[in-house]
Amino acid sequence: MDIFEELNISRYINAHDTYTVYGGSRMTDETIESMRMASASFVDMQELQQKLGCAAAKLTHNEAAYFTNGAAGGLTTAAAICMAKGSEYRFARLPQIVPGTASEIIQIHCQHNAYDKAVEAAGARIIEIGDADETLEFDLEGVFSERTAAVFYYASMKYSQAALPLRDVIRIAHSHGIPVVVDAAAQLPPVENLWKFTDMGADMVIFSGGKTLCGPQDSGLIFGKMKYIEDCIRFGAPVHGVCRGCKTSREAMAGLYSALKQYVEMNHRENAHRLDEIVKIFANSFRQCGVDTRIVPYGPVGQKYPRLFLSVKKQGAAQRIAKTMREKHIYVGLDLDQNAIYLSPLNLNEAEQKTVLHELKAVVEEELCDM
Repeated sequence: MDIFEELNISRYINAHDTYTVYGGSRMTDETIESMRMASASFVDMQELQQKLGCAAAKLTHNEAAYFTNGAAGGLTTAAAICMAKGSEYRFARLPQIVPGTASEIIQIHCQHNAYDKAVEAAGARIIEIGDADETLEFDLEGVFSERTAAVFYYASMKYSQAALPLRDVIRIAHSHGIPVVVDAAAQLPPVENLWKFTDMGADMVIFSGGKTLCGPQDSGLIFGKMKYIEDCIRFGAPVHGVCRGCKTSREAMAGLYSALKQYVEMNHRENAHRLDEIVKIFANSFRQCGVDTRIVPYGPVGQKYPRLFLSVKKQGAAQRIAKTMREKHIYVGLDLDQNAIYLSPLNLNEAEQKTVLHELKAVVEEELCDM
């Protein structure tokens, strides 16, 4: 009997996406075995960071890498590193801001999101530029001062419409000697994103380990320039201070490295074809039921994989379908604006695909019969 059975914890099928509230994604047996082996021995954690980071950077064509306890932990760590600017004194007193500490993090207004709090946890003060409609170069040029620690940029498609292009942000910030940190937590696939943002000149780029990388949920990576990653190792967990709560285990680090290696080395064209075929099978089946279907070739924040949207014109139908599916222990996405539900193929094995298709068809057909 496993712990879920012992404690009567419900199991769900995840046809929605790699969200933290569901547990992220699924690890492979190889990843789990890497974690098991790491748990059997003790190591110097700084050496582990250095050597795993060097290997992860080499895998992804980056200069250096640092392992964190998730993308949010990466944001806190990156903010603290940018504010400390190499000073043990300044770092040790964060989140208190002592004289001489540059504590302002510039952020584009339309990119404001719930993860700002991870930046503020380091003691930073967020300065927003632009507005909901546009951000112009002078908005960024005019805000730099001796108090500026960094510019943080959120790569999600959801936040891009009124933002300055990242290349322009990097060019302008670097002309003032200010580093740029990119939150790319969920920006996979394509695999090339692992080095795309650093190739553009970003100083640090943060990825979640527990989403499409399929590593431990409580893991993440910062890729970036050596001087910043060296400070992450020097000041970051398990060192005492504001980043202590961002510490990650040797097991999670080993698991994420294994997952990263598998992800980089997989046949991405073959995997993309597999995901496309799953969505097409779902779409064809629902078209035969008279349901409006729409395949969108990207994920909720612009990732390159397909999702299937099913529109049921009856008012409130999508909410009822999503609720009924959850009662059947199946998570599906909900788009209230379009009165639609959607399916992601990312976390479905073959048996689960059949279960989701069978159960969802029954629920949708019941809604159609009531129209």
